[in-house]
Amino acid sequence: MSNKNWGGVRKGAGRIPLEQSERKKGVNIYITEKVKEDISLYGIGNSFSEKATELIKSELEKRKFNDRNI
Repeated sequence: MSNKNWGGVRKGAGRIPLEQSERKKGVNIYITEKVKEDISLYGIGNSFSEKATELIKSELEKRKFNDRNI
């Protein structure tokens, strides 16, 4: 049987781990069916989570910008 070079631990193999502060955290929120439909309609992304996150981030940036210009 020949010696194969796959599997097991290898130097430089695998994904570089993220810092604890950069890791995504799970969150539960409760929304109405209308809000859920609006997120699906107006959000940008492939999944509901991506769409909701994109909408939240864009609104936060908008509000931060408005706070700086007051």
